[in-house]
This record gives sequence, structure tokens and C-alpha cells, in this order.
Amino acid sequence: MNKIILPISVFTFLLLSFGGATTEAKVKTEVIPQNQFPSLMERAFLRSLDGTILDIMSNHGDNQLFEYGRIEKISGNDPYDVSLRVIGFEGAHNPPYKLIRLTIRIPGDKNPNYSVLSYSHRRISDKEFDKLTKYATYH
Repeated sequence: MNKIILPISVFTFLLLSFGGATTEAKVKTEVIPQNQFPSLMERAFLRSLDGTILDIMSNHGDNQLFEYGRIEKISGNDPYDVSLRVIGFEGAHNPPYKLIRLTIRIPGDKNPNYSVLSYSHRRISDKEFDKLTKYATYH
């Protein structure tokens, strides 16, 4: 009898400890420091998103150009969620300026299309423009 109970007890313990629980990969988040100039990698990544950003802006009624982009954070394992900001402008790079913040999901293997998770925009003052552009990438 003990020969049967011991293996069943061990099997049950192992099943409950390891087999019954599912483990998900931890979502990693990298926050990009905004008080220093962007890295070469950040600038290159932003440039690769230029067309996507313009499409998203246009789809949200902001038919204008932008500059001074910054990636604020990236999270995920695949797909990736990228939060960034740009400064929109009308005319010859003059005020009024608009701060545009968006989060997009960069597609993974299963879904080839990006999706917009959040989008906001608001006018900014000259003082806020100066603060936001101090360490931003100029296009």
C-alpha cells in the first residue's frame, strides 16, 4: 500500500507545483530618458516610423507635418507597444505648435499591421515648445 501512495503523492505534488500553473513571459518596459539627446538607435527607429506617424496623424484629423520626435517608452515582447511624441506644425515650421502623443503596436508575426492604442493632441505654448524640443530629434 505504501508503495502506491508515495508515488501518487509525489506525482500530485509535482503536478500541482509545476504542471498546473501556466507561466507567461514577463512584459518588459524600457523608458527612454527625456533629459538627454536621443541615441542613434532611437533616431533611426523614429525615422523608420515617419510614414506610419503621418498616416496616424492624418487618420486623426491632424493633416500637418511634424518634427522633434521622441520615443518615450517601449514595452512588450512581440508585438511591441511604442509610446512616442512629436510636435506638429502648420506652415513654415512656425506656431501654433501641437504636441501629439501616440502609442502604436508594432506588429508581430501573427498580425502584420500596426494598430493605434492611444492618440492625443493639444496646442502648446512657446515655453513648453522650448522645453520639449531641448533634447528632441529635429527632422
